[in-house]
Amino acid sequence: MLSVKRFLSVMLVMVTTRALAVGCGGDGAEPEGADGASAPTEVEAPPDAEVMEGDSVEILAIDNSFDPEAAQVAAGTEVTFVNNGRNDHNVVPEDEDAEWAVDAADFAPGDEASFTFEDPGVYRFYCSIHGTLTAGMPGVLVVE
Repeated sequence: MLSVKRFLSVMLVMVTTRALAVGCGGDGAEPEGADGASAPTEVEAPPDAEVMEGDSVEILAIDNSFDPEAAQVAAGTEVTFVNNGRNDHNVVPEDEDAEWAVDAADFAPGDEASFTFEDPGVYRFYCSIHGTLTAGMPGVLVVE
């Protein structure tokens, strides 16, 4: 599993790289991602990302973490978020405009929500009930 310290280090490098790119003449525009969500132009998997193969994969929300915390899939993969914990959870994308969010009212223990990620990019998410994007219950999906 990806340690929180390692995850935060990777996130800092990615944010710094993005800020430098925009500051050096980039227009800041990002391409469209899964279901209309914006996604970064560069795709770089965190070093500990679990490579998941197949037309469909599952990311489990267990109590206080996602399993895997960092996943790497091919473009066009259907990702199913499964609440395999004892508590309600949600899935909140970093991009507030993303259409692949899962509301807590729809994600009680045993519930599932599926989305197909067509566009390459890094999609960060978290459970707002149990943390933030950087602490508690964060996750990252890398689509290549």
